[in-house]
Amino acid sequence: MSSAAQQTLTTMGSEEEFRLTIAEYLESLPAQFIRRVFSNPAACLAIFRLLSTVGKQLIISMLYLDGPLGLHEMHQWAKPNHQRTVKAKIHQLRKLQILVEEEEKKKKENGTAEVVVSLNTVFRTQLRNALTGGGDFGSFGIVYRGPRDPRITQSWLARYAAERWESILHFMVGQSADVAPPSESVRGILKMSRLMDEGKPAAHGENENDNEDVNEAGSRGGLRITNSGFQFLLQDPVSQVWTVLLQYLRLAEMQDMDVVEVLNFLFQLVSLQPGQQYSTEALTRNQRRMLSELCDFGLLYLDGVAKRFYPTHLITSLTSGGSSAAATAATAAGSKTPGTASSTATAAAAAGGGGGGEMAVPSEAGYIILETNCRIYAYTSSPLQIAILNLFAHLVNRFPNFVTGALTRESIRGAISHGITADQIITFLTTNAHPQMHGKMPVLPTTVTDQVRLWERERNRLHPVHAHFYKDFNHKQEFER
Repeated sequence: MSSAAQQTLTTMGSEEEFRLTIAEYLESLPAQFIRRVFSNPAACLAIFRLLSTVGKQLIISMLYLDGPLGLHEMHQWAKPNHQRTVKAKIHQLRKLQILVEEEEKKKKENGTAEVVVSLNTVFRTQLRNALTGGGDFGSFGIVYRGPRDPRITQSWLARYAAERWESILHFMVGQSADVAPPSESVRGILKMSRLMDEGKPAAHGENENDNEDVNEAGSRGGLRITNSGFQFLLQDPVSQVWTVLLQYLRLAEMQDMDVVEVLNFLFQLVSLQPGQQYSTEALTRNQRRMLSELCDFGLLYLDGVAKRFYPTHLITSLTSGGSSAAATAATAAGSKTPGTASSTATAAAAAGGGGGGEMAVPSEAGYIILETNCRIYAYTSSPLQIAILNLFAHLVNRFPNFVTGALTRESIRGAISHGITADQIITFLTTNAHPQMHGKMPVLPTTVTDQVRLWERERNRLHPVHAHFYKDFNHKQEFER
């Protein structure tokens, strides 16, 4: 992608926040664009799978209704204590233009008019096709019918995707000595999304130690990790991928690409079967361009000679449930070889991040033990995982496959100064907790989580608010008035 375009993106702190942002992106599209998006069965299925459980239930309940339905009748589907949730989901579906208001009003028994809604006709038809196998078969990709390369297996693709994705994270934290640096297009997206920016000297009076840590962690080729970049590192891999894809859509707009074509192709890739080989012959020029650019992120493997590509778990798990994700993680974990421990861990973590905003499967990715005295024991040899821990923990000892440290007041305050919040630290530790930690509820000791939040409050005692300054009053009475 061109590095000339500039766009500011606020990094989302969780997958659920991203999904709200994707919803806002779809809501911002004109009605004619939405109709084109809904005309693709793969896009309708992907949007349906991204919705919450309540949203899915509402759509399924209306999918095969012949006529419109009154809002009062829809509210009767829920218990009284869940009416507010149902009302919010109906409002969201109407903003997404999935639910449309009928022109004719339905009369109640008392004579008052009631608003009636129905599923968007195009969305209903194409979602039915996606669920029953009808409609345009090519919307879910065209399977490559040639012989399969025996080298490209599920486990090989998992390692390939994890290595590509981790090379980006290594670059961000400054641990890229032993891995190939990311491509120019990747670095352009990191810069334009404000995850990294041009390295700047410390301002007068700035904490020199903090500035040195930032430069050591993120300065590569004139780029330095930003506060948003630190927050990005603590997200689960699924949220990280969604963040990048959203920025990719922003850049496509700026480069005058067909946004609907880009969006539909991304939804198509999300809906593909991991490890299956698909043909590139029927793709448009923009779609082939997207394949080569998304390949740099490890979202797929492109075999240009044979005109085929293989989607990896990083993109196919974005809307998948826990079963398929866990299977992918198990496949990756079963093929662990020396030198790929960090890649396998990332593959398992990404595969565990299924739908519904849940965190990665801890039994596959957990490696951290946290004691009530704030001491941390991390069973890992990955330089990337160690560098991420060093963002908010004081590391003391490092062994071949074991690291010890502690959460201290200074380490937490340093992380907060870089834009990392206490909730992000707690979520990261919970997500990556060792399986032995999951035998207790809550997973993390309450004394430690409370202490981390107290250290955060120490730094955030004062909050800036907008104010107005008035001066040059003519007399005292005018001032007092």
